[in-house]
Amino acid sequence: MLSLRPRKFLCEIYEHHLALRCAGNHIGECEITDDAMLEEAIDGLIAPHVGRMPWRDTLAFWLESSRVHHFTVPWQEGITNPEDFRGYAASLAIKQWPGEQERSLKTDFISVNYASTALAATIDDRLWQILLRIGQQRKLRVEGIAIEFQVQLHPWLRQLPQEALFCLRGAHSSIYAARQQGEWHQVWRLNNDSDGDAQRQLALVARLMGLDNNAPRHFLNAC
Repeated sequence: MLSLRPRKFLCEIYEHHLALRCAGNHIGECEITDDAMLEEAIDGLIAPHVGRMPWRDTLAFWLESSRVHHFTVPWQEGITNPEDFRGYAASLAIKQWPGEQERSLKTDFISVNYASTALAATIDDRLWQILLRIGQQRKLRVEGIAIEFQVQLHPWLRQLPQEALFCLRGAHSSIYAARQQGEWHQVWRLNNDSDGDAQRQLALVARLMGLDNNAPRHFLNAC
């Protein structure tokens, strides 16, 4: 029987592999051996599942934290609107990652409040354009491009703690984001300890960041 119900595809992009889901069900995956072939790999994974009326269906992307730079953006006097602050964040991203100066970066906020230091993320604009182009070529409606840290932090965003350390644990490295005095303070990416003791490393990072011993520490994902 022909189904007229729109399908929702989600392509998850990890450091070395891709996974494709439809309505939450895993329907495909492939390895990535060379980022130069990323567009071809993503398109090849999606193509067999595109139907005769693709414009009814949607396609979203999810980026593992290894493909994203995370950083804090201090509030600046004279900022009058969100676009000014976003522009300042974009200029900071280029300064923090000088190796990226020869390419464009796509920068936006993960968590932002007026007159407070914000938490931001940036990705290679070429990746952004690849993902949009795949959707257009396959005539799928691109719903959005989400990043892992943003998705995992989402349940906290309505009521963020005044003081806390959040950790997103990865296979080889982890992201640590600290809050102090009600605003974002620091974001670090560190290689995981060889002994694999995530709790011990979390406690060490809290001390190095100058957090109070009583500040809550949260893993955003299973570790």
